[in-house]
Amino acid sequence: MADVTVRFEVDGDVMAPEQLDEQYELAELLDYTEAQIRAQMERQLGDLRCEVHGQPPRVVVTAQYSSDTEQMELAYHVDTCCKPFLLRAVQALNR
Repeated sequence: MADVTVRFEVDGDVMAPEQLDEQYELAELLDYTEAQIRAQMERQLGDLRCEVHGQPPRVVVTAQYSSDTEQMELAYHVDTCCKPFLLRAVQALNR
């Protein structure tokens, strides 16, 4: 299974949902978002591994939330052991 890390930025500050004790609704939104991202990555990448090196892809998803607009933007970065496997992993994510 892919190694997935989800990072949150709220109004430009890096934070974890558990840091938002006073903002219960936002903490719930971030928890839900993380669960959905992980489920989506699992569906898209499954047990994908490099055929040569046997390594799974490493994906870092950054979710940037703006309190002013109540909008969230997602970006992901994929690291792999080799370029051919990077192409396969990105192709799987873009399906």
